[in-house]
Amino acid sequence: MQVKVFEASDMNSGLKKVKEALGPDALILSTRTLRNGKLGVLGKPTLEITAAVDSAWEEEKMKTPPPASKATPDSRQPVAQEDITYREVWNQGPPDRKPQFEQRPRPDAGTTEPDSRVLSAEISELRSIIHGLSQRIGSLDTERVSSPYVEPEYINRTENTPTDPVVQLLRSRGINRQVAELVSRFTRDSSGTVVSPAQDDLNSVLTDALARLFTVSPPIASRPEGQKRICLVGPTGVGKTTTIAKLAAGYLNTFRGKVALITIDTYRIAAVEQLKVYGEIMHLPVEVVIKPRDLELALARHRDCDLILIDTAGRSPGNSLEIEEMATFLGPGFGLENYLLLSATSRETELEMAINRFSRLPISHLIFSKIDECSSLGVLLNIHYKYNAPIAYLTNGQRVPEDIITPDPRTIAELILNNHRNLNNG
Repeated sequence: MQVKVFEASDMNSGLKKVKEALGPDALILSTRTLRNGKLGVLGKPTLEITAAVDSAWEEEKMKTPPPASKATPDSRQPVAQEDITYREVWNQGPPDRKPQFEQRPRPDAGTTEPDSRVLSAEISELRSIIHGLSQRIGSLDTERVSSPYVEPEYINRTENTPTDPVVQLLRSRGINRQVAELVSRFTRDSSGTVVSPAQDDLNSVLTDALARLFTVSPPIASRPEGQKRICLVGPTGVGKTTTIAKLAAGYLNTFRGKVALITIDTYRIAAVEQLKVYGEIMHLPVEVVIKPRDLELALARHRDCDLILIDTAGRSPGNSLEIEEMATFLGPGFGLENYLLLSATSRETELEMAINRFSRLPISHLIFSKIDECSSLGVLLNIHYKYNAPIAYLTNGQRVPEDIITPDPRTIAELILNNHRNLNNG
């Protein structure tokens, strides 16, 4: 490649010179405007054009240029219009690069000691390069990386603050940090001092504090004046059919009233047969409903009953279409009370999803099953505190009708704080 530098008063004349010297295939590498002469920047501008054309390298053009004359030229003095090599342009660098280093002759091969001036100049150049790089790195606008989100209950808050013994105790019972700190503040406000686990009355104080947070509403605490219609809904495998049988048996033993059983669970194998077996044992009528019209007719046939219990098919909280289909059966015109049955063994996030999805029906009460299978029952308070739905029943086994609890707030608090397996069932 052959490279030349041209000077002209304007671009048209400069291009003409390039074409005459290098031909029509010449490539413009760079252009810049120079102001030379005695007037400096006020002088007449001159256009400098650097152009190149493909050609064979010439050995005489690859030689190192001679040293600069004693008279130091102006750093922005234009290069004379003579042939220079592409390598020289590369070594010279872009026209606007700072600092601009002039090319110096290499020391002769026979020289045993390098020129001290050459070494000093090279060291100065290296320092300038390093200084420029450091400025560029310092000016980079680095993007701040945000910290990952962590649930507040998992943040270690004990690094700079003393550990609250009450919070530690409640957390060990499965209560989340927000509720545990609320109970701890309440106990401090009530007693006026920090409650210590070593105090004999700690369990009683915490039981009273937890009991104040619960709302219970047993639906069959007394014989209803009119007909009561209760429908159990919930995810699969939580024990709806068994709980229906427990409620029916408990009502018969306590009030000796008339009870009818209805099921719309035609999806699960042997679900209808299981409820019919319970109906035969307790001598109760069992109706099977296929479509919403059938439910209306079944309710009309048993309008003389005191209590109607309706069993439904288990639905996944993640399947909104199935829940919408169930809502068509359980319309508001039937006067039903929908009780959401949840397994206490489920994770708290799954329980929250179930409440949010089944609220489409809507839900009036909560029933927690399988509390006998849990190592801690703090989830009962976590869910109840967040959604404030009254708790109707707790179930703690498969026996009918023994394994069902009609709770009061203090009973639930004791279940959370103590070993609930030691409490009597029923």
